[in-house]
Amino acid sequence: MSQELKVRYADVEAAVSKIDSRIGALQTNLGKEAAGGNKLDTVTKLNELNALLQEVGEAYKQILKENNQSVRKTLQELKETDAELSSRIQSS
Repeated sequence: MSQELKVRYADVEAAVSKIDSRIGALQTNLGKEAAGGNKLDTVTKLNELNALLQEVGEAYKQILKENNQSVRKTLQELKETDAELSSRIQSS
């Protein structure tokens, strides 16, 4: 039951970098208030929803950043483990 796991490190790093570069382009600001000083219930609710959407957008960006950090850490650990196993196999 010999299966080989191949990781294309450069491809993974490039994909993570691409995500990082596009995180900043995510627009989370939908406008502070719809219809200015209008007091209609619908407008008030829209403003509340806009604020919630902005919070969700910012949280999403943060999760993407944390996920990318986790991927980079895991990738580094895989590289180190691969190098260690390779050196052990070569010294046997």
